[in-house]
Amino acid sequence: MKKTYSAILVLAALLCASCTDLLNLESETSVTTNYLQTNKEGLKRAIAGLYVYERDNIVDSSNEKGIVIIPQLFDFNTDIFLFNAGNWASLGRLTDLTPDSGVLEDYWKFFYAIAGRANEIIASARNIGLDDPEVYSIYGEACLFRARAYFELWKRFERIYLNTEPTTASNLDKEYRPASREEVFTLLKEDLDAAIDALSYELPVYNNGVMYGMYTKATAKHVRAQVAMWEEDWDCVIRQTEEILLEAKGITELEKDPADIFSSENLRSKEILYAYQFSKNPGGGGTVKGTALAGHSISVYVTSRYSSVAGAVCASDQGGFGYGRDYPNQHLLDMYGPKDKRIDCYFVTTFYYNDPASPKFGQPIVAGTGAGTSGASYITNIHPMSSKHADFWTNADDPERKTSFRDLVVYRLAETVLMCAEAYYHKGDNTNAVKYFNMTYERAGNTAFNGTLTLEDLLDEYARELNFEGVRWPLLKRLGLLGEYCKQWEGESIAENRYLDKDYTYARQNFVIGKHECWPIPSNQILLMGGSEVYPQNPGWN
Repeated sequence: MKKTYSAILVLAALLCASCTDLLNLESETSVTTNYLQTNKEGLKRAIAGLYVYERDNIVDSSNEKGIVIIPQLFDFNTDIFLFNAGNWASLGRLTDLTPDSGVLEDYWKFFYAIAGRANEIIASARNIGLDDPEVYSIYGEACLFRARAYFELWKRFERIYLNTEPTTASNLDKEYRPASREEVFTLLKEDLDAAIDALSYELPVYNNGVMYGMYTKATAKHVRAQVAMWEEDWDCVIRQTEEILLEAKGITELEKDPADIFSSENLRSKEILYAYQFSKNPGGGGTVKGTALAGHSISVYVTSRYSSVAGAVCASDQGGFGYGRDYPNQHLLDMYGPKDKRIDCYFVTTFYYNDPASPKFGQPIVAGTGAGTSGASYITNIHPMSSKHADFWTNADDPERKTSFRDLVVYRLAETVLMCAEAYYHKGDNTNAVKYFNMTYERAGNTAFNGTLTLEDLLDEYARELNFEGVRWPLLKRLGLLGEYCKQWEGESIAENRYLDKDYTYARQNFVIGKHECWPIPSNQILLMGGSEVYPQNPGWN
């Protein structure tokens, strides 16, 4: 959602600004609310504003752009992740993580804000009339926003409060109680089924331009399949995923080569089901929170500090500027076989001396070379990095820029087919499980798998394909393996990787099974909901 439409979005963002109090659910002024409830144009602006709100706030909180999404995107507290420090140190290390941690409250408040705004749009669409196709489509988008918000909250906190009505002065005083798992999943399925019915597989067109970065029926069906995975409703998973592949064929398709998925600034691949859109040069002008259409800093956390090595300088073809905090560990890199080209498509494994004044110019930097920067915030030795979020394009003019304008993938078809493979596996249908497994495995250059698929095979392929895309943590939690896998492989030690400067195994040592599968509910939010006697804290966090 950029370029031509950006002026409307910026205006809508202003219209959608609301309080940051309890659960961020309170409505805007009566003027904007009346406009929203009775006018289709107001409804259009409201849903556009919700896209803007989600994108801008998921990547801009406090002084760190990316604070909400980074724990998800970088596979925190999983078996494929190497982390040192930053604003998320308490979470990444599982040290000093408490219900008072600000990063957790940011996460909680953000998704409740999404749900609250969605409530207003849903109620308003019903008030205007769902028989109007445009109104019905907006209604479906809002239902999907609400479902996604509550789903993300439930996965991380489980003990969540559900609200489905716009919050007003007259109903602000309510009885807060944690919803049961059944109540949560009933609402998720109702909202997602409504979104599936209301949305089209085709992206909307505005002024002859395709509106990338908006929800489609495929997005809704993908999330519906994710929900069904948690319920072990394998038939539903198969139905939703196969319908995407059949009904949306030609609109969304797997790339033939994994190198083509992340090969551009704007991620226009047909494999992308939903992405957060960014632009360095918004067509309508204006800025959001001081940056052109809210650039983000995601890339700098995964980019190595190679430029701190004498004889190397920041260059866009090596990822640009990097903090060197979040990396794939050797356990992940070792999952790739000799034929698997994703090791080159999804990672930068070799950096080069690129200062023309250096006698080593053009030579590779030897693995384990110290970056010459000490301190708690950095992994000081050169290490392979994920390239999925590196901005090789918009920052070419200024490789030292810390802000990136590259789009961020939320869902893509590779996960769709792997969910389908897993569902067939659980049903005992090896033939179809292997069929869908091979869609990603074989396209990566591997010889087609033709044996009996195991859960380990599936988990390894999920990791090889979808690392650093926010899939690993909920996948392991869903299967009851999160603690076991984190304690076995999270981070890395010098014994496992001789090129490290020290051990990075904080979470591996600190993970408590039965506790760390859920985040603590923010203390301030418990107080606002009536205290712990009314709204109990998650087990192990008192």
